[in-house]
Amino acid sequence: MRRDPIVEEVRESREAIAREFGDDLFAIVAAFQRQDAESGVKTVSLPAKRISKPPARRRKIVKPSRPNKAALQPSSRAGKPPLQSKARARAARG
Repeated sequence: MRRDPIVEEVRESREAIAREFGDDLFAIVAAFQRQDAESGVKTVSLPAKRISKPPARRRKIVKPSRPNKAALQPSSRAGKPPLQSKARARAARG
């Protein structure tokens, strides 16, 4: 993996600060808070965003892949020739 000089610098700074305050997190936070207060820079604090309530979940309607689960029954015309339309029947009669 390639070494990033910026990441290396940030890590070195973090280690130096931790050594300075004896790896005490509360001391580090207190020092940064003092530094912020002494700087005189105004900090902006925005109100929390309201998250709207998600819409009610609708039940998903699942259609069966095969509407009837019973075995398929043979039709009444099984084994017989296909039906002809009335026009074809008249034309065949002449």
